[in-house]
Amino acid sequence: MADDSTDSAFGFILFILFLALLGYAAAGVSSSPSTAGTTRGTSPSLPPLSGSSVTSCAGTLKQDEPMSSTSPSLNLKVWVDQTDPGQKCATATKGLTAPAGTVKVTLAYTADQSQMVSATDSQTASVQVKGTDNFCVSAVAEIIGSGVKVTIPKVVEPCTMTVRATEPLPGLPARSDDKEIEEGY
Repeated sequence: MADDSTDSAFGFILFILFLALLGYAAAGVSSSPSTAGTTRGTSPSLPPLSGSSVTSCAGTLKQDEPMSSTSPSLNLKVWVDQTDPGQKCATATKGLTAPAGTVKVTLAYTADQSQMVSATDSQTASVQVKGTDNFCVSAVAEIIGSGVKVTIPKVVEPCTMTVRATEPLPGLPARSDDKEIEEGY
């Protein structure tokens, strides 16, 4: 009889230790795949997105969403610099039959749409970002107020949605969340 109660107590203690370990692991690893900045190496993050409006784009044309039956009044083109793949540029051009409104073009991280760089103009707008290297970048063009919108969910593939944490917790592996978000803004 003493053996059964000792086995039960030992099993209960193991169960409590398992729950404590589970709680430690859940508290120590962030589930946010793309925060702006690293919190003690526990959560993946993307480098700050920098860029500006430019007069035109140069480099290799990677994607072209021409005016078509789905977007008869807006064209979106994306270029990547041949010597610096982290530099990407997008141009949105309003067609002759386009509704009235301002053209807006945006480049942003696909996984962190709060980090974006945009440019606006009456006919053609261009924007360039730097330092995106192998990270997934999306391009969006729109005519503000008209509902006309063109999206390129990933400018260059393959690409990485997040980076690994630089300082994982002792004894726990670094977490990487490869969930893809391919929605426009």
